[in-house]
Amino acid sequence: MALTLVLEDFSGPLDLLWHLIKDNKVDIYDIPIARITEQYLAYLHAMQERALDVAGDYFVMAASLMALKSRMLLPEPEIDEPDEEPVDPRADLVAQLLNYQVYQEAAGEMRELETKRAALFAKPASLPPADVVSPLAPGAVKLRDLTNAMNAVLRRIASTQQVVRRIETDSVSLEDKIAAIKTRLGSGGACDFISLVSAPSVQEVVTTFLAILELMKEDTIVCEQDGLHAPIMVYLNSASATA
Repeated sequence: MALTLVLEDFSGPLDLLWHLIKDNKVDIYDIPIARITEQYLAYLHAMQERALDVAGDYFVMAASLMALKSRMLLPEPEIDEPDEEPVDPRADLVAQLLNYQVYQEAAGEMRELETKRAALFAKPASLPPADVVSPLAPGAVKLRDLTNAMNAVLRRIASTQQVVRRIETDSVSLEDKIAAIKTRLGSGGACDFISLVSAPSVQEVVTTFLAILELMKEDTIVCEQDGLHAPIMVYLNSASATA
């Protein structure tokens, strides 16, 4: 069969060999070595006639193909064991081509991802104007600080909780706990956060914490802390106290 060669750049001898196999539409597990070797050599001769530089590994592959072609022409050796299958001389070449195919497919997928990523544009972070940003007042407490303090109370309850538990039917509602906090702060003026949320049960601790968050949301109470490790103090908002 006549071969029309279109000279193009190949990344190596396996790339050229893979191109010839696909161009001839042959089964990779049953490569016609004689035909592929002739076409491979014809390609090298065409490159030399055009005064193109041919890397040495192309000639190494050509020598391997010719040696493989010679082995295919020799009669198969006799097999000592009747159940033993003959070794196909093309097995190593097929394994190399299959590995090459895997890498080529992976490279193709990465090129597609690169093309898709090139069509995307990242938006820089949008920051509000400086006059809109309201920094925390000195001594103001972040929600993270309150959460850490509550977790410390929960860990203390878990470490001292008895193994034998009883079913408790009495529960404190969020509304009752909000009223209790207002009453306590109204009489005392201020209270330590830890002592405020401390309770004999986890349910009451969580309810108290939710009540504190609700009162902070309504600006009824204020939580402040003088230093990094100082206790968190809860105050009744002055506007709420006078209302």
